Amino acid sequence: MYYSKFKVFFIAVVILCYTIPVWATTYYVSPTGLSTASGSITNPLTFSAAIAKSLTAGDSIIVRGGFYSFSSMQTISKSGSSTKLLQILAFPTEIPILDFRNQPYNSSNQGVKLSGSYVHVKGLIIQGAGDNGMQVTGSNNIIENCTFRWNSDSGLQMKTGSSNLILNCDSYSNFDYQTGGTSAPDYGGNADGFADKQYTNTGTNTYKGCRSWANSDDAWDSFEKIGNTVYDSCWSYANGPATYDMTDHIRFKTDSASWFYQFKNTAGRYVITNYGNGNGFKLGGNYTANNTTLRNCVAVADKVKGFDQNNNNGTMTLYNCTAYNNQYNYGFSNSSYGSLTIKNCASLNSQKSNSFNTKTVTQSNNSWNAGFSCVAADFVSLDYTQLLNNRNEDGSLPEITFLHQVSSSGMIDKGLNLGSAFSGSAPDLGAFEYNPYASTFSPKYEKSPLAFYSALVGGLVMKEDIRTIYIYNVLGEKILEASNLVANSIIPIADRHGSVVFVVFDQGLKQSHAQKILIK
Repeated sequence: MYYSKFKVFFIAVVILCYTIPVWATTYYVSPTGLSTASGSITNPLTFSAAIAKSLTAGDSIIVRGGFYSFSSMQTISKSGSSTKLLQILAFPTEIPILDFRNQPYNSSNQGVKLSGSYVHVKGLIIQGAGDNGMQVTGSNNIIENCTFRWNSDSGLQMKTGSSNLILNCDSYSNFDYQTGGTSAPDYGGNADGFADKQYTNTGTNTYKGCRSWANSDDAWDSFEKIGNTVYDSCWSYANGPATYDMTDHIRFKTDSASWFYQFKNTAGRYVITNYGNGNGFKLGGNYTANNTTLRNCVAVADKVKGFDQNNNNGTMTLYNCTAYNNQYNYGFSNSSYGSLTIKNCASLNSQKSNSFNTKTVTQSNNSWNAGFSCVAADFVSLDYTQLLNNRNEDGSLPEITFLHQVSSSGMIDKGLNLGSAFSGSAPDLGAFEYNPYASTFSPKYEKSPLAFYSALVGGLVMKEDIRTIYIYNVLGEKILEASNLVANSIIPIADRHGSVVFVVFDQGLKQSHAQKILIK
């Protein structure tokens, strides 16, 4: 293969970049590991056996890629130190999937519970838990490049703890589908992408480069939070969908068709009405004080509010945020509580009037009070599906043209200098600085959790079972469609040498996934 030498070199470099001190103990974990194994790379442990070891600061658990099935909660109780983190890391270039679909539906059944502190967790997919995918009660942890999906409550919940960093994580399609029962249903009313709520912290929990979409309740929820929270370059998209089709849900068999039968429609599908709120960034609730700062955040197509005060009585600072096509882009409407500072922000196509009416308000240099109107023509693209493009190789947010300004936009250089880097004579309004190359950025190879392109076989190789795959050319014309593909199936596209194709994966209930590929 043309890239074989490079690939070997790249893997070697990545392995060397993992910070595993010589004085530390390293344990390897695999789906085929044994509880009695030594934990070497050739004799790996089970995941449960590894986290039960007498781990100390600086130790590492390296998790090989593949599918791990659990029926009970996995508790990470050991701690590192401020100078020697305890590390639980995916093996370089591999994707471990921790699956909890066999765990009973129960508010006590989290998938992974992190009660330790000074722990670095990186590169895991956690799915299908009976409650939260991951619940964090410790402090000074780093959760990096993890994905939380299809859990029975919030993807990741901060229950207690301070000074945690959630870096480049995704949380989507989490749905508490049995909440409230049949007599007084409120299905979906609790499951957020990220729930940072109902506790007090003294340090600051920070979310950076995270995405949250299609969750039944909110993208982020700080209900009854007392403390400090920072959101840096985080994206919310399409939270609070009207219904969830559970027919193909990974928990369907576990929770029994008999319970779902009440929701069977005439098409033979099991569709549950969702009663979740559908907000992007819910900053508080019940008049508690959550001091919150948001920079360069985006809220798009959420059912109700993009940015929501929710009776927060703390300080709320929004710098260079953008809200688009929410019912209310900005909802700060309790004049008796809270302090709002909002600068350099943008609003487009709010379906109902925005509100900026907290107890104290400072606002300036926003698209609605800067002397011009923010309109669709200001942007290169309004295709918000780009928010779900594949992340960059380092796990950072993808390159997109969505909500990037065109050269003639009135938002360019209209902001205040608020301490962040900018180009031109002054910062632009909104979450993205003007990029003259945004409309013409070159396609690049992108990793997908569902498929990869192989030059050796001249096609896309499926990593998971796929209901339907659609492939389009650059003109938007469908050039191929295939259905009922199993893992390791190959879709030949070698005859399109030198072209760009756009691939959409439909996994039924699972969130569709789009990928752009340059065929060489």
